[in-house]
Amino acid sequence: MEQILNQILFEMKNMRADVNELKEMRVDVSELKEMRTDVNELKEMRADVSELKTMREDMEDLKVMRADLNDLKEGQKRLEIGQEKLQKNLIASLELYTDKIVEHFDTSTEVLNKRVYKVETEIERLNRQ
Repeated sequence: MEQILNQILFEMKNMRADVNELKEMRVDVSELKEMRTDVNELKEMRADVSELKTMREDMEDLKVMRADLNDLKEGQKRLEIGQEKLQKNLIASLELYTDKIVEHFDTSTEVLNKRVYKVETEIERLNRQ
């Protein structure tokens, strides 16, 4: 009987060791679950980092677009100034050309009037004869 009790005691010790091992495994499983949670959080963080990188690229694109827009505004200002100068120069040029046309017309008219006067004078002289 003693031998059976020793054997039962031995088996119970083994069972206790197995139960302790199972408790340790439960702790390990709990740690694995926590690790899974950590991994999921890391995945979310990776997605957030990726989103931040995309936002940074978008910000860079916006900076480039802002610079381009400023260049366009400056170009528009230069064009407006050039257009204003062109209008002023056009008015001055038209005035100059108009004066030249009037002067030429006056000169031509004066020459014609002198010729008409000579012809009339000659006709008058011929009529007197």
